[in-house]
Amino acid sequence: MAKHGNYIPEKVTFPSHGEDVVGVIYRPKGDGPFPAVVLLGPYSFEKEQAPTHYATRMADEGFLALVFDPRTVGESGGTPRRLENPKMKNEDAVSALDYLLTRPDVDSGRIFGLGICQGGPEMLDIASYDDRIKAVTSITGYYRDRETDLFMIAAGVTENPFDKANAPTTEELEALLAARLERARDAKARYEATGEVVYRPLVAPELGDRKTGSEAGLPGPLVWSWYGPWTLKGWENRYAVMSDLDHFDYTTVPSVAKLDKPALIVHSDMCMNPAAARRHFESIPTKDKRLIWENGTDHFQYYEQPDVVDRTAGHAADWFREHMA
Repeated sequence: MAKHGNYIPEKVTFPSHGEDVVGVIYRPKGDGPFPAVVLLGPYSFEKEQAPTHYATRMADEGFLALVFDPRTVGESGGTPRRLENPKMKNEDAVSALDYLLTRPDVDSGRIFGLGICQGGPEMLDIASYDDRIKAVTSITGYYRDRETDLFMIAAGVTENPFDKANAPTTEELEALLAARLERARDAKARYEATGEVVYRPLVAPELGDRKTGSEAGLPGPLVWSWYGPWTLKGWENRYAVMSDLDHFDYTTVPSVAKLDKPALIVHSDMCMNPAAARRHFESIPTKDKRLIWENGTDHFQYYEQPDVVDRTAGHAADWFREHMA
């Protein structure tokens, strides 16, 4: 791993679909132009979280790295606030690519995409249709298919969603998801009729009931173990309930199945739904792909544990350097 601190941060603003998006460029010290990386983070992310940990490491490795708050989140514009819409985040990432191409310190022929958790498969999605991305890396991905969405629901009502003997049945999970979507439809109808946005906590330390669920978007101690401390650092613990209609309508299955770019996937048996990660990897048609499977590293360690981020960012940097041409 390169020596830490080999970068200069620069706050930037760029347009995306009529709103200002606020980000930070981590520019390597020295003379450019530099290869560049656009980063996307986990569900509900702000730029200061996992994306910044990876961006600083990528800058240490010689890549100009851009992190940003998606629209409706953090310092960026857009309303209603705290919409969790992956398609909008993908649009913002494309706008970030547009912005990078305006900078003289960016090597326009060497631009890459890196995503963490939900941002990983989103980056695979973007790379499937935006040829400006030369290679892509997905880390501890929340791979968007029906089974993984149900896994997310299970994590909110049982202490160990990997324990099939004690986890809710598929029928129970489908019912919990259906109830959640009904609440989202009601919230959207209220917004359209009155302009009122229905908000609920995004995270809560208590598990939801196995029959009635929870009003929190991501309930339970497993998720709280990482998100909870961020609530003490100014991270906004709420989400617009109507977001669930857009969130659960999104899938990465079709786009990944036509991805022809060099693709690196980093995952483990202790990350979210390992079977979905393997399915997505196997469905990528290009032969220029690599799966790094690291048993013993859990999902949230990939977000910000220093030694894990050092190692994983090193994998990504090596992958991108292999595809500089």
